Amino acid sequence: MTTDTVDVISTSAVTADASPVVLSQTEMIRFKFCPTLVDNEKDPHKSVSGKFLYEKKRKNDAAFPSDDNGSVVKISRGSVKVGDWMELNLSTSETYELYQGLKRLYALYEDMGEIPYGSATYTRVDSSFRQFLSIIQNDPSAARMIGNEENYDLVKTLLRLITQTSSLESLKRSLTELQDENLQHLTTSLNIEKLQRVAKLMEDNLENDSEEFWQTTVFKEHQWVLAQIFACPCTIFADKAYVGGKGINNSGGNLCDFIYQNSLSQNVALIEIKTPCTELIGNQYRGTYSFSYELSGAINQVLNYRDKLTKEYYSLCHQSSEPFEVLSPKCVVIIGKMASLTPGQVAAFENFRNSLSNVLILTFDELYQRIVDLIAVLSESPNQQPRIFEPETGNEDLPF
Repeated sequence: MTTDTVDVISTSAVTADASPVVLSQTEMIRFKFCPTLVDNEKDPHKSVSGKFLYEKKRKNDAAFPSDDNGSVVKISRGSVKVGDWMELNLSTSETYELYQGLKRLYALYEDMGEIPYGSATYTRVDSSFRQFLSIIQNDPSAARMIGNEENYDLVKTLLRLITQTSSLESLKRSLTELQDENLQHLTTSLNIEKLQRVAKLMEDNLENDSEEFWQTTVFKEHQWVLAQIFACPCTIFADKAYVGGKGINNSGGNLCDFIYQNSLSQNVALIEIKTPCTELIGNQYRGTYSFSYELSGAINQVLNYRDKLTKEYYSLCHQSSEPFEVLSPKCVVIIGKMASLTPGQVAAFENFRNSLSNVLILTFDELYQRIVDLIAVLSESPNQQPRIFEPETGNEDLPF
């Protein structure tokens, strides 16, 4: 028996052995209480019987006497003769362990209601979660209580239970009794919290110029963020992926930041990540603007990846353990911030990127805005005002 689990094995229609309560144990001495759950019709409150086992073994013995299948000398109340007496002293620690074990057993039997057939493992569920579950089971609309500040402690308890392996099976059994509407409200609330955490992470780092931070901490750990770019189901196929180009001396290879794959067609898209601090616009030129060295370089870089991947597809496909297709793959560059541009620069930038047929250019604050808009949709707040820019209204090509 642990603080969270109890194993029960039925021995008859009205009795079952439960996990022993170890009162104390050393290398050579073990003192435990071996309980039996009893379906006591005459007095249901008296549902636990049992026996104490105090045993010793030699230092080199592999098991205690009660664990040995061989014959052992057993001393019991029946072996006490007239005039003899037997004493078992319990220390304060042993008494406390016995008390806690009995309390768990009586509570378990009360929840069970009857002796189970065969063997079963029972996991303790926190009383706060019991209260929460009881409410949402009895009231079809009670899942909306998640939004009430006074119930935050219950919600935190629920989330903590979900992440505890020892309570997972009991939680699954409990959740199967919930109505679809209750589960939908719960799932939506959890998804919103996940989105809000990533949105805050991005918002707090829009001045962070570390490519490694954005590639690893943000996009690799939260790969669904980049999936917001595409209009079809896709996941990371590889990061820092080799796309070909090595010479005979094993030098000059091309490594793309991310390769995303359409989970249905297996076609891939190439994504190049810069930073929010990367400049988008260069010098003014005859009433408009040229584009920065970094932007032009990033576009040519991802197009070069595309060219190498296409030309060396059969070689790379043969070496890959996972199947993939290269069918006019989409190229994506995530770079800079729209908020850093003047209206004239925004116009020049939009004209330029909308004229590109093979490369999609997206700024970090636009990607952040997509997450904010998704939070608004899930929060049933379609009228919420965007925090940075309106979503793109142009005809966006599908990535695959």
